[in-house]
Amino acid sequence: MLRKAVASILMLAAFAYMQPALAHAPGAKGAPPHGGCKVQVGDRVALYGTSDDPDVFIWDSRFRMRDYEGGSFDQMRALLPHATLAPAGTRATVEACVDNFVQSKYLSTPDDAVGVVVTSGPLRGKRGWVVGDAIRVIWSHH
Repeated sequence: MLRKAVASILMLAAFAYMQPALAHAPGAKGAPPHGGCKVQVGDRVALYGTSDDPDVFIWDSRFRMRDYEGGSFDQMRALLPHATLAPAGTRATVEACVDNFVQSKYLSTPDDAVGVVVTSGPLRGKRGWVVGDAIRVIWSHH
């Protein structure tokens, strides 16, 4: 299991390094939590990783998620017990968003930290944090 997790990390890191950076609008100071985020509280979403590794980590803390994205291989491995692997397509509802919170060492621009509650499958009811690029909006709360 650890071997598979390490292989997944390496594949994800290699893929992320090859991808062009995606720009995210920064939130204005004093703006609501979703100010610069591409999602808003209440949006219904589906979770998808990359085409090579479509499953998504749901983290117990946005700070651990940020540390994982920017950490060394050893730091990343040490943080994995704090994440749950959700299958691609898992449905969730956005509960919070912090724009430009996560800085991957493989991308030049920061990404959003999105707080979600899972609404489908065996992880239904699980709360946690995912990176903004793992979010696909199904229905917007606008």
